[in-house]
Amino acid sequence: MADGREDHGADDRLEHELEALRRGFSDRLPGRLARMSEEWTRLRVSEWPEADARAFHRSIHGLAGTAGSLGFAAVGDLVREAEQVVDGLLRVGRAPTAAEHDRVVDLLAAASEASTRQVPEFAAAGHGRPAESADAEPVTLTVVVIDPDLERARVLGSQLEHFGYRVEFATSVGDAAQARHELAPGAIVCDLGPSDQDLGVASQLQRLRESERIETPVLFVSARGDIEARLAAVRAGCAAFFTRPVNPGSVVQALDRLTRRVPAPFRVLIVDDEPDAARYHSLVLERGGFLTRTVLDPLEVSAQLVEFRPDLILMDVYMPTCSGVELATVIRQQEAFIGIPIVFLSAERDRIRQIDAMGRGGDDFFTKPVDPEQLVSLAVVRSQRGRVLRASLERDGLTGLLNHSRMVEQLEVEVRRVSRTGSPLTLAMLDVDRFKHVNDRWGHLAGDQVLKSLSFLLRQRLRLTDQVGRFGGDEFTVLLPDTGHEAGTRLMQEVCRHVAALDHVTHRGSFRVTISCGVAEHLSVETSQDLISRADAALYSAKRGGGNRVESAGTR
Repeated sequence: MADGREDHGADDRLEHELEALRRGFSDRLPGRLARMSEEWTRLRVSEWPEADARAFHRSIHGLAGTAGSLGFAAVGDLVREAEQVVDGLLRVGRAPTAAEHDRVVDLLAAASEASTRQVPEFAAAGHGRPAESADAEPVTLTVVVIDPDLERARVLGSQLEHFGYRVEFATSVGDAAQARHELAPGAIVCDLGPSDQDLGVASQLQRLRESERIETPVLFVSARGDIEARLAAVRAGCAAFFTRPVNPGSVVQALDRLTRRVPAPFRVLIVDDEPDAARYHSLVLERGGFLTRTVLDPLEVSAQLVEFRPDLILMDVYMPTCSGVELATVIRQQEAFIGIPIVFLSAERDRIRQIDAMGRGGDDFFTKPVDPEQLVSLAVVRSQRGRVLRASLERDGLTGLLNHSRMVEQLEVEVRRVSRTGSPLTLAMLDVDRFKHVNDRWGHLAGDQVLKSLSFLLRQRLRLTDQVGRFGGDEFTVLLPDTGHEAGTRLMQEVCRHVAALDHVTHRGSFRVTISCGVAEHLSVETSQDLISRADAALYSAKRGGGNRVESAGTR
């Protein structure tokens, strides 16, 4: 985690970038206004060609929004007033009168004069800092297990360790308190015992939590499921309660929910042909903890939608080549992107036009200049909703992993990336050995628990940059960027070893399963389907070899 000096350094860097952006815009502003005045005069002399007039309107509209956003309020107001004159002429389809022409010239001249004497007024965006990049390696979470029966505790602990947790043991609440100070665990698992006297451990834990203001989630395991035991656990801050025999996979599912890693920063795609405005909004959002990417040419948006996978699109309305409204309509016609929120950022103030834009694919409309605090707040709300909607479309309902179509799409993105960069990419395909026997012998609910346990183990043991998906049935895929087939093979062998040691507990008894896995590294001229075929062939080779093993397709 970054310390305070790193935080201040990041804030200072962004503040310097914002200041440099404002200075650069200020230096260019007089020349830009002079060119606009000359272009405006040429339009009238050349008898008002509509295409050129609309291009001029886009330019003056963009400048009005950018000036206001960067703190040049007086300049922005004067340019916006000139823009409204031009907009009115375009609406009625006629050239300007002499008075209208002179009015625009005067406004641009006044804006030029204001640009030489105005000190930009800028409001800082929130108090956040840039989002830290996600750690490549998995985070090892420490869990303290409190149980006077140390042998029983070690049985549960060994199961949790297979999922990637670090486990420490304590036979009493006092020992657990000492461990908490030394280890700063992410969670505590406490055994209540079978008798009323044993419930005293819950009271001790309650007093400890209250005296030391412990926020660490506590999970209770008990041989009892009666109301007295559950009530004692609740009073001690119970976050989850399990009765014996306890299924380790259920405990892991609760731990995952209660100690879930910090979600990835929201990703915002900014589409604006005004470079200064685009960079300004990017810096504002970066200060709020977002990852951003800027597109100046609207025709380049499609590639970024696939590669960047934004949670939100901020888009100007008036752009060359195609308008923001047209682009939003194109995006909405593609099923893969239908759930991404689109917010228009524009100097357009006509409410009818704003409503029309939202009716054709937009979710909201903000008029430039936007208050930085409001922009960050809006982006958070819209991004959260977009991510929830996209998860419902892209995630498998049982395991929470990427579904088949989303996994294929992600593989396409990675194949294109490594084709450009030359970095290694490995795909692993795996499935549960004799899964039909599990369903037939232990029931479909037990089979579902196996799949969920496997998904949790994969997520805990793999890096945050790795992609895991349920390809169908009991078959899973693992996408390992920047990983060769040898390293990928070793990693999946570790996964196989841990899966084989997991106990799956049901009311009819417990059982274990194994998995088979095929690994293939992407070849330079290979398509994503070729890579899938080779990994799949390696998987079936592993199954023919008896299962519980990893086969590599090699690199030829």
